[in-house]
This record gives sequence, C-alpha cells and structure tokens, in this order.
Amino acid sequence: MSIYEVKILNAQENDKIVYYDYLQYKRGAGWWTGLINDDWHRPYKIKRAKYNASFLNNLPDYYFLGIPIKELLKSEMSNGRCHACAIALSLCFKEFEIYTCNLRNYTAHYNEKSSNKIDEYEHTFLVINNNDIKTVIDTSFGFITDINTYNDIFSIDDVRVLSSDTLKNTEIYKFIEERKNIEGPTPESESKEDEEYQKYSEEIHKYFDMCKTYKNNQDEHLQDFFNRCLYRTSNSYCIWDWRTDLQFKYGNSRFIYPTTDMFSLIDDEFDDILYSSDEETTEKNNRILESYHKPKEQTETNFIKNKILRLVKKLKS
Repeated sequence: MSIYEVKILNAQENDKIVYYDYLQYKRGAGWWTGLINDDWHRPYKIKRAKYNASFLNNLPDYYFLGIPIKELLKSEMSNGRCHACAIALSLCFKEFEIYTCNLRNYTAHYNEKSSNKIDEYEHTFLVINNNDIKTVIDTSFGFITDINTYNDIFSIDDVRVLSSDTLKNTEIYKFIEERKNIEGPTPESESKEDEEYQKYSEEIHKYFDMCKTYKNNQDEHLQDFFNRCLYRTSNSYCIWDWRTDLQFKYGNSRFIYPTTDMFSLIDDEFDDILYSSDEETTEKNNRILESYHKPKEQTETNFIKNKILRLVKKLKS
C-alpha cells in the first residue's frame, strides 16, 4: 500500500473523515469497478467508512454557469475539475478560503499505480472555519475533514491561498455569483436560433474571455488561478461536457444517492444501490453476501450530525 492509502485508511478507521459523495464512500469502503464503470464489485472485507447524506441535500439550489451545483459536486462530474468545483461550492458559503497546492503523498501514489509519471499533483479544495476548526471540503475526493487530517493524508506543499474577500472583489467571481440563481437553458432549446440558448452561449464565452485575459500585477497567484486553473477546468469543453452528462447520463441515472446516513460496517449488506448488470459480478457479490450473516442493527449517527449541522448553518440563505 502507498503512504496515501495507509493514511486515508487510518483516517477512516479513526472517524476523521466523512464522505458526502456516495460513490467515493463506496470506494472508501473497498468497493471497486471493473472495466465498465457501472460494474461494481463488493470487497471480501468491508473497510470502515461513513457517509453523510445531508450535506449535498442541504446545499442551496445554486448554479455554476447554469449547471446545478448539487449535481456538479457528485464525483463523476467533479473529478478532474477541482479548481472550478471548489469555486462552485464556495458560492454556498459567506466566508471561505480556496487552497491550491501539491499533494505529495498522492503524487507518489499516482506514480506507483501509473506508467505516466508526474512531478506533482496540483489540486484545489475549499476550506471554511467551522467552530474555530479549519475544515476541508474536497470536491474531488468527496469528503469533509479537518485541515490537520487532510495534511496528514496528502502531505501538502507549495500551498497558495485565496480568501473569499480577495475573490469577491474580482469581476470574474462577481460574474459567477450574480448568476448563481440562474439555470442554463434546457437541452431541447440548444439551437443557434433559440434566444435563450444564444444568450447563454454569449455569457459563457464572455466568462471564458474574462478568465483568459485577467491581469493582476499585485497577485500573481490570483492571475494564474483564473488564467490557467479555472479556465482549464471550466472552459467551453467542460461546460458542454457537463451539460451532456446531465442530459444523457446522470439525468437518467440508474441510482440516486441515498438520503440517509450510512456506516459501511453495518449498512453494506443491505445496500443494493450499486447492483451490477454483469452476471458474473452479480454471482460473485451474492457469494460474498452469504458470508456476512449479520442482522440489521441500529447505528448511532450523531458522529457526523453535529459537524454537518454546524456546516449547514454557515451556508448562505
């Protein structure tokens, strides 16, 4: 196991992190997919992991460039687009910080698993003050934890921080925030002749130009974040890709994220949401289930409720 794998498993075992993303929670519990992403395999031994359902559900119904944030933050939409998704999530909070850094332990983990070696793994996440505790909400890994645990897992360096005050004073952030209550046009209206679609397309291209041409001689990181990070993860390709996914894939998804909290050591046997369409996988999963032999038990869910309730209070009304 890599250092990253050991550290994150240790954090899960000690209840230091809670997943708000269901798919990342299942991966944390040991589930894995075959060649097809929907071909989910149960592990022979379940790892301890916890899932909170209320975080996503309690977010305001805001939009990032016309995309619903609640859907955007689900891992299959957000993974690989951390810079844009951290900004999207920030619209839900009054005060926050945007951290961009290198994840040293994850860089080493990636290089162990991949033949394409990298020098660093640049990543962005949101940090809020939660009862005087710096709390990380990571939109790619789909979990919430404190900054010390996060650093222990990833060993962050080359850290650059943007405050909410700094971002809110820029025209780009104001542009995004002013449109947080506006949904993009429906797929049915996506034609060059449609007035709503035409207006939306013009605004999106205005946003792209603002990101590409932003200048700030006093803050090189702010300029780089807009010119490179934000533009790269929310350019025209990303926007249309997100909209296509919403229309054809996630809008008609075979499963819906659970609306109740879950604890893998108790709930896994009774969680059939990620059923597989592959016969061999289904048979294997059924054989594993036969060895569980444990009755449904009541589990105390207060382990996350207090933390999440405090977070929800910080959401913008």
